[in-house]
Amino acid sequence: MTVVDPPRTVPRTDDAQLLFQEAKQRRKRRWLISGITTLVLLVLIVVSLGLTSGGGGGGLPTPVVVPLSAGVTGHPAVNLSFRPVLCYAPPLTLAEGQVASTGSLPACSAATELTTSNLQVTPDSSNVTGYTSNGNVPADPQFATYPSTATSRAGQNDVVLLPGVAAVGSGRYVLGPASLTQRGVKSASARMIDGQWTIDLILTPAGSAVWDTLTKQQFHQIIGIDLNGRVISAPITMPTQTTWTSFDGRIQISGAFTGQKARAIAAEL
Repeated sequence: MTVVDPPRTVPRTDDAQLLFQEAKQRRKRRWLISGITTLVLLVLIVVSLGLTSGGGGGGLPTPVVVPLSAGVTGHPAVNLSFRPVLCYAPPLTLAEGQVASTGSLPACSAATELTTSNLQVTPDSSNVTGYTSNGNVPADPQFATYPSTATSRAGQNDVVLLPGVAAVGSGRYVLGPASLTQRGVKSASARMIDGQWTIDLILTPAGSAVWDTLTKQQFHQIIGIDLNGRVISAPITMPTQTTWTSFDGRIQISGAFTGQKARAIAAEL
């Protein structure tokens, strides 16, 4: 069988010129696209080098560094510390035209100190709480003109004046230097016990040692739990026991937590 190719038509001169122009335009488009692509790649490489090396040159913006304390889950930063409560303080009260007091906080007066002698904690199994205590230790009036310590200035080694959350009253607390912070927390979890949300902490070996030292020092006295500059709980240490015993690296925090709040705090710790 003979296969016959169809006849090929030779283009006329004007048709050939048209085809030549179209081919030329296609080459120009390819060169243009190639050039744009190369330029974009170069820009991306320069930006990448600027970000990884810290930027600061060639007019590129310096990258913003997000501190780790801000968290990565979208929740606010969690700053947790455990401090001895030295005395109670009244709400900030200023007369008309009066200026708030500044400078270092004064020492708590002897009558308002939350010492074992003033608190008079006595284990009592017949009492519904398991103990009795002097609940009438007054707030120290000399702190009425002092504003609460700003969170940004509440140093770990400082004496601070902090408000309590609504669940623990409208008063404030004078607290000593922080002993245990979230650095001593190994893990945290939230759970509900008897209809109340709690946060369970497991401490690191170093954190456990610090916590035992603090609770022994504050036995039958009060420890304030400072969360982001507010006292969320201020319990008496082991009020139902006659002698101190180790916590074995575990702490349970109870307060006015919703399930969402308790889980969020536990996740950040």
